Order: sequence, then structure tokens, then C-alpha cells
Amino acid sequence: MSDPMSWSSMLRVTAGLALVLVLFFLLLRVLRRMQPGLAAGRADLRVVASLALSPRERLLLVQVGEQQLLLGAGAQGLQCLHVLPQPLAARAGSGPGSAAPFAEWLRKARAARATSDSPSSSNDS
Repeated sequence: MSDPMSWSSMLRVTAGLALVLVLFFLLLRVLRRMQPGLAAGRADLRVVASLALSPRERLLLVQVGEQQLLLGAGAQGLQCLHVLPQPLAARAGSGPGSAAPFAEWLRKARAARATSDSPSSSNDS
């Protein structure tokens, strides 16, 4: 490899590869600016609260415009569990890290469901 022609051809190939990589990254940057939804998060879509059920499963309360959705996230993917008729009020300091309002709502909803699913004592006679 002491031949000067081989060094110049190697330098030419390396410069060509560098040019192609620079053009590729510039093209990606232009495409990201043309499609702003891919580059940044959307302001009308946010996670209001999150509750871990297990290491691989969690409940998410997601705000989509004026609606709030209860989503289950697990190994099988995302699943919409419930659409809240009225959005939960976000308290100061609440967010994905603190799920106090959501946990309270979930506890009440489970208690209401348990009482509505239990057989009535008036139907026994």
C-alpha cells in the first residue's frame, strides 16, 4: 500500500462516503421540518396520569383534545379501556409521575362497579 495512487483513491472513496453521509443527514433534517408532527410531540395529546400495575403493564389516562381516555398498556400493546364522560380535573403537581387523582377515580369506579354487579337482596324472595 505504499503506492501513491492507492492512497489517493482511498482518500477519494472516503471523501465520497463522507459527502453521501452529510447529504443523507441534511435530507433527514429537511424531511423532519416538513412534517412537524414527527419531530415534536403534539400539544393536544398528553398523558394526564399513569399507574403501574406490574413491570410490563400500566394504566394511562390520556388527554386527547377535550376527551380523556383510559388506556391499558401491556405486552400485547395498547387497548382503550374506557372513555371518560367528564374529564378529571388536573391538580397542581399531577402528571405522569403522580397518579393521585386517577388512582382515586379508579378506586371509586371499581367500588361502583362492584356494587352494581353484586346481586340485590330484594330479589331473594
